[in-house]
Amino acid sequence: MALPPNLSQAEFDSALGEFEAVVGTDWVFSSDADVALYRDSYSPFWGEDEERIASAAVAPDSVEEVQEIVRIANRYLIPLYPISTGRNLTYGGAAPTLTGSVVLDLKRMNRIIEVNDKRNYALVEPGVSYFDLFKYIRENGLNLMLDVPDPGWGSPMGNSLDHGVGYTMGPYRDHFASHLWTWRLSLLKASLFAQGLAPFPALMPGRISITVLAHLSTAYFAQSNFGVVTKMGVKLMPMPETFHDMAR
Repeated sequence: MALPPNLSQAEFDSALGEFEAVVGTDWVFSSDADVALYRDSYSPFWGEDEERIASAAVAPDSVEEVQEIVRIANRYLIPLYPISTGRNLTYGGAAPTLTGSVVLDLKRMNRIIEVNDKRNYALVEPGVSYFDLFKYIRENGLNLMLDVPDPGWGSPMGNSLDHGVGYTMGPYRDHFASHLWTWRLSLLKASLFAQGLAPFPALMPGRISITVLAHLSTAYFAQSNFGVVTKMGVKLMPMPETFHDMAR
């Protein structure tokens, strides 16, 4: 096991116990076999000292559990590495960028909170896949079309934050540029803002490990570890009257 930086085995065991108290023993993974599932299958350093290895993983089911995990990690100064579905294959996968990190596995947070086919957006959690969202749209007879990457088992949130792209028209194929922040106000059902609003990293205090912002997706959390995004708006296309499958 790769211990977190500057932490003894006894201290780490204590932290794991606190994680278990939050999410349950079934959702804290620290055995060698479990942690091996969070390795980068395409790492050029596989089995070498330079390979990035997690110390453990913890899988919360709610924003409140994420918040408690972050508080515990802050007390022990344990680095966290959030993932959604962990399917960013050949780009690191679910492996952390710092050996000894605890992977914050958000796959259990897989709720489709809202899909609106009048204003063409969805509000999803990190563990929702493109397959999940496609199935929801079809089963509910919504007049919407997805722009998907390859493969579709990835997360709309994760793919957007990693600057993924799809295959349709320009306004939709850039998934990061088309993600939305849904701001609910008393006078409006929803006001939609692309890119989102958030504190600029340069203005953040120097000694901050992770900020948790529920219901907020921001440009400054893309391909970074400044925060844990737990909900995000996804811009969807109205289903066109006709379309041509160029693959046929």
